[in-house]
Amino acid sequence: MIVFEEELKRFQPIPEVSQAEEAIYNNDLRDISDIITQVTAELKGAAMDAKLTGRVRR
Repeated sequence: MIVFEEELKRFQPIPEVSQAEEAIYNNDLRDISDIITQVTAELKGAAMDAKLTGRVRR
């Protein structure tokens, strides 16, 4: 039978995994929700500019 407490005491992370985790977490990657939020904000800003200047594109 496996004694998990004993196994956890002997656990040592692999250095390559730790390095990969650091590289991933330190990267400022955008996901699709960030892109959609940015595009939506830009479209709203363009619509507000059009209303302020009196020009509406259709």
